[in-house]
Amino acid sequence: MQAKWRECVLQKLAQADAGTPKHVSLYAGLVHAIESGRLKPGQKLPTETELADALPLSVGTIQRAMGSLVGDGLVLRRRGAGSFVAHPQKLLEHPLHCRFVGPQGFLPVYSELIGRKLIAAQGPWSAPLQQSGKRILRIDRKLSINREFNVLSRIYVDALRFPLLMSCAPSDLASHNIKLLLAKHYRIGISHIEQSLHLLPFPAPVRRALDLQADGAGVRLDLLAIEPSGKAALFQELYVPSNPYRLVVSEKFDTSDWQTAEPPARAARVTSKP
Repeated sequence: MQAKWRECVLQKLAQADAGTPKHVSLYAGLVHAIESGRLKPGQKLPTETELADALPLSVGTIQRAMGSLVGDGLVLRRRGAGSFVAHPQKLLEHPLHCRFVGPQGFLPVYSELIGRKLIAAQGPWSAPLQQSGKRILRIDRKLSINREFNVLSRIYVDALRFPLLMSCAPSDLASHNIKLLLAKHYRIGISHIEQSLHLLPFPAPVRRALDLQADGAGVRLDLLAIEPSGKAALFQELYVPSNPYRLVVSEKFDTSDWQTAEPPARAARVTSKP
């Protein structure tokens, strides 16, 4: 197994441009080893000293690369046990309301399911979803934007109306657009999305999920998906920390522009930097 991941790293080091820092090439090599399956989820990684013995790199270079992997959620550190490959994040299918624009167009969005549970707590979703008792299902996903920063997505649906979301595989729930799942399995149509934007300090559970400091703040984007009949299909919260990119959203549930490299002219533009 060591030979397989080591081959990925040495390949990235050999392919790097002269000005590329070695810790960047090491990071790229380990990411490739993880995404290609040469390093498996849950697998324990060698120590930094062992990596330095196996690679033509200094311990300092390895520490910088490992720090980036931990920060991006690809590697987990367990006190007293070592470093382990995290459960891989999946590319999110058609992120209609979490599209950030970079120099080359929309940035990739990687998704990880971090929670799915029935809740009795009341909130802005309660009235439109006609909440009664503990029948609201909340789906929490961490969205990694181009592996540079994270967004927390919380989706609220009526569990009695859409029981599939309670029983489907976690991997499907992590990577699929929930609106598309409802459209496919329940023939739910979405006519438009009602939106509101809030600038606020993030609650402690949100800060922990996004690995933010105690004073972490940003934007919460609330989205209410409305069917042609006027009935609410789902409610979504997106917690977006400060970042250098533009967030592009649309009020229409329209798939025609999902594969384009540039944001559509009709889409609303909201900067997520408070």
